[in-house]
Amino acid sequence: MTDLNDLARRYAALWNEPDAEARRAAVAGLFAPDAAHYTPTREFHGHAELEERVAAAYEQWVAPGVYMFRAGPGADGHHQAVRLTWEMIRRDTGEVDSVGYDVLQLDEHGLIRSDHQFVGR
Repeated sequence: MTDLNDLARRYAALWNEPDAEARRAAVAGLFAPDAAHYTPTREFHGHAELEERVAAAYEQWVAPGVYMFRAGPGADGHHQAVRLTWEMIRRDTGEVDSVGYDVLQLDEHGLIRSDHQFVGR
């Protein structure tokens, strides 16, 4: 399996990416073409829907300049399953505003096949 902390850092960086083409490339580099992303209330399938999901989150949380996302420490996994944590922090103070974790299932190439997102405070 790939370096899981590196995977977590690349995953968090995706949500901070301002450039649409770079986001598109990051989605393709992280997710299998038929990947699914599940939140508690929504689901997204395939690269096009994932790109829209990430762009909407970027516009809501990162573009205004208040927040950014970062990977939490200690990503772990086994048998192609990965658990990673993330934090949404205030840019001005570094204060953690929200935390969450994702459970990923990787394919045989190390790409994300499914992503179940859990959001904390």
